[in-house]
Amino acid sequence: MLQALSKTWVVQRLKHIDLSVVPVWLCPRVSTASRYQHSLNVGKLSLLIPDGAEHQRLLLTAAATLHDVGNGPFPHISDQLMKEMLGFSHEGAVRFASDNSPAKDSAVLDEYGLDLDEVGAIIEGGHRFSPLVNGRLDLDNADNVHRFITAMPGKLLGEPSYRPEEIAVAMSLDERQVKISEDLRRRWLRDHETVYRHVWEDRLNMIAWTMLGRAMRILKEELTPTFFRMTNKEAFQLIGSRLPNLADSLGKREYEIILDRKYLQLKGEAQKLSDPRNLGEIEDELCRETGLGNWSLGLTVDRPLIGEEADHWRVYMVVHKGIEAPRILIEDMLSGSPSFP
Repeated sequence: MLQALSKTWVVQRLKHIDLSVVPVWLCPRVSTASRYQHSLNVGKLSLLIPDGAEHQRLLLTAAATLHDVGNGPFPHISDQLMKEMLGFSHEGAVRFASDNSPAKDSAVLDEYGLDLDEVGAIIEGGHRFSPLVNGRLDLDNADNVHRFITAMPGKLLGEPSYRPEEIAVAMSLDERQVKISEDLRRRWLRDHETVYRHVWEDRLNMIAWTMLGRAMRILKEELTPTFFRMTNKEAFQLIGSRLPNLADSLGKREYEIILDRKYLQLKGEAQKLSDPRNLGEIEDELCRETGLGNWSLGLTVDRPLIGEEADHWRVYMVVHKGIEAPRILIEDMLSGSPSFP
């Protein structure tokens, strides 16, 4: 079944969706792996779980293999747009992905007596087996963190301190949980922190992340649901055709981060920044007040998960060629917010 699923259109498309949110051709210091490689290995890891009836094991392997098929281009960046346009994020997009495939991909599941909607429920988080693929320390994150580190150019992050197989064999379908040693959990968490700290500190990565998100917010009214079935390069070509200055400037690395700060809380007017639905309006207002083109600046505001939980806000402002005028306006908005030590 895993081999058959690997040949479906929805899984083959993942060859052209990078494991990193920002692809390596926009940022050289991220993982070179694809979500296709990642998805197949998550499926293989599910085979190592030592218990469960045959139908249960088939269900889990299908969910493990298909867990990323709902991703749009530039995963996580496009998730907010997907929620606004379609009403769900990538975890809930398995049926959408299958229905918009040029092939009848769900026939593979039919052959094994599996229901696509039940497989989708596992991935989305509403099934008794969901903690094994949609949890904190699950099959997905066991491979994701390890693969990111091992596929970094030049082994920039060193070697992983755990193996994904160690986590898989500690799982149970019968008890629907992960029973790992405290030592293994600490090793995984250390590697998880290494990966995500690198992602948030790499300036080229965050510049591309910010401006790709800005491009999607600008184009929101023009985009159709087919956008979420594009590959990364197809989506970037579309952005280039509609926003040539933005795409060209990203390729030439003409954007700079002029604000990168951590806040304990966002207070007063800055509370608007905590809702991603407000970012486009705030960016547009900044452009109007400074007389800049809408492609000239962007914001990323998020709560990075470093360690066990997100305990602060991080605000990035990216501008074209170091334009300083918008910084004063965003600093004024943030002036009442306590900084994170």
